[in-house]
Amino acid sequence: MDSITITQLLTTSGRILDDLQGLIVRSRPPKGGPNRLRSGLVLTIAEQFDAALRLANAHMSTHSATHVRSMIEALVAMKMLESDSDYVDQMRYEKLRGERRTYKGLLDDPNIPEDAKEPIKKSYDICDAECEALRAAGRKPKKIGDDLGRAKLWHLVGPYSMLCGFSHNDLAVLAFRHQGEKGMIYKQGNAPEFVQSVVATALLVLMDATQQFGKIAKFPDGHFDAAFAAMNEKWSSLTDKAVER
Repeated sequence: MDSITITQLLTTSGRILDDLQGLIVRSRPPKGGPNRLRSGLVLTIAEQFDAALRLANAHMSTHSATHVRSMIEALVAMKMLESDSDYVDQMRYEKLRGERRTYKGLLDDPNIPEDAKEPIKKSYDICDAECEALRAAGRKPKKIGDDLGRAKLWHLVGPYSMLCGFSHNDLAVLAFRHQGEKGMIYKQGNAPEFVQSVVATALLVLMDATQQFGKIAKFPDGHFDAAFAAMNEKWSSLTDKAVER
């Protein structure tokens, strides 16, 4: 089996990102509707990929996991918006639930004076009413695992579960990240296989999102096809390769 170095992996991944950024600056996204949101999710995926690569290049790939997990969540939303234009209401519902939890936490804080809580209470009431209206319309809390299946992204279930562990700093992750044979380690170099697994997952998401982008935004004649072909050629040079230790 052919092999590549981590430097080659990260350098080529950076060039794939450059190609996508070239597409982004030349794109004309839709002016409204679900596809406008999907275009915004492509931009988020590109930015998260950029962040993940920067951390990997700084020998902190275990922290890249947080950004790659967010990339998967953005891809799921892109897929769901494609098949269900009303999915935006689910996204709005989840947003409101998060805001409501924040307001509730502030209202329960004994250190905040009661008079300062009055505008917070008003914001909470508005948020709560909007949230309950969406719930009455059939929206309910959902787990990302449910939508991974509905979006036909079963191949990302395993990687997503692994990435969540690194995002939540569980005990195994803390040991993997900082425990050495003789003491604790700061910025421990990551095993090449781990770096490859994180970057490979990120590339899979990036390429899927880019393919969708070509269908929802407009580009100069022939530009998308040429750029996407170049991205695929670079991606192919990385697949099915072992990484050198």
